[in-house]
Amino acid sequence: MLSTKPAKVAPPPTTTPRPSPPSFFPFHIVPGLTNFRDIGGWPISSAIDESNIIGYVRKAILYRGSDTNRITAEGVIRLRELGIRTDCDLRSKQQIENTGGYREMDGIERVWTPVFKEEEYTHEAARQRYELYAGDGTEGIVTAFVEILTSGAPIFCKILRRLMSTIGPPSSESLPNIPAPGIFMHCTTGNNRTGVFISLLLLLLHVPHASICKEYALSEQGLAPTRHINIERLMKKGAFEEYGPEEGRRKCERMVGAREESMWALIEEVQRTWGGPEGYFRELVGLSEQEIGTLRDVMTVMVGAEKEGANEEAQL
Repeated sequence: MLSTKPAKVAPPPTTTPRPSPPSFFPFHIVPGLTNFRDIGGWPISSAIDESNIIGYVRKAILYRGSDTNRITAEGVIRLRELGIRTDCDLRSKQQIENTGGYREMDGIERVWTPVFKEEEYTHEAARQRYELYAGDGTEGIVTAFVEILTSGAPIFCKILRRLMSTIGPPSSESLPNIPAPGIFMHCTTGNNRTGVFISLLLLLLHVPHASICKEYALSEQGLAPTRHINIERLMKKGAFEEYGPEEGRRKCERMVGAREESMWALIEEVQRTWGGPEGYFRELVGLSEQEIGTLRDVMTVMVGAEKEGANEEAQL
């Protein structure tokens, strides 16, 4: 929970070497960012048979990661080298203010796309979300995920329409050596809000469920180098202090984790609530059937279209 009183912080565990940022695909090393990766390269199956792989998710157009508050000048250059031209910030106004604002990056347009409106991100609402994220089962975190999908549907629509308006299908790229104008999508740690939206997009593209859950859980490795910073930040804010130092730390650790079983449970909930991803994107996000078709065209590379992509997909 949050508190205005000084938190009783548990002594940190025995110092161990910090893990290095992952450098394998789909991760990219960007100085000052954590958990930064391409969402492309994952297999796409036919709509009726998950075992029949017909393509893969297009690479180098949509990226996910942490906020840009600590990005270095070298990191900004690296984003531009990757072709990123838009920074979609999912954080709420209060979060941005509490972490010292945001970073303006030359050559990259910042688009503020908060999942939660100011009135939805109150002290009490944040406390309740913390409890849901840190629960031992999957029921609580799925409740939090559905809230993200519901409250954030309008901004998800905005991001996807921007993507479709600036990037054509793979076959339409006349200059293949020049990166398409990529989009970087992030919240604070690039874990839950960002992860939920990316997972629903992959679900719409017919990425096999096991691959979607694996992609979501990659945040365990992506956040590992800075997990201790995020945990200490939460504890200094008074998160879960009523549970005592040891249990409070354990809950903070769960809150900044990414468990595959959480995403499996969300996929089942999407099927129950909206009849699948198409229902969610039509009913809540507001995309038309034509737009859903365009989105799939833009994000899909068919098997054989790019041998290099198919080879990299095998690493995922």
